[in-house]
Amino acid sequence: MSAEAHQDVSEHSPLVIYHFDRDVADYLYVQVAEHLAGRIAAGELAANTPLPAEVRLAREYGVSLGTARRATELLRERGLVVTLRCKGTFVVARPEIETSGGAAREEPQADRVAPLQEFDK
Repeated sequence: MSAEAHQDVSEHSPLVIYHFDRDVADYLYVQVAEHLAGRIAAGELAANTPLPAEVRLAREYGVSLGTARRATELLRERGLVVTLRCKGTFVVARPEIETSGGAAREEPQADRVAPLQEFDK
């Protein structure tokens, strides 16, 4: 998957627009989800912060709202984000632990959404 970015200077707000190769075998929503997962892994979308609204994601990625929703759903299924009713969708903290080889890996934990309790007030 390859996403190309450029600045869109509009009267409303500047957005980074990502363009995807539509000839790739993956569905577009999978490509968007993979790109968002990469942004999460890189720290661009930090833990316990809101994911941009699906309408904004659709604009940023130049896709339909349905495609943005499917991408967000896929991120939820992968445990990268959690959606709190009437609050929004938030990036989940991904604690890392050391493996025997010294490399860090993510530790799957059911309680990793606990820090988001502050948003559920």
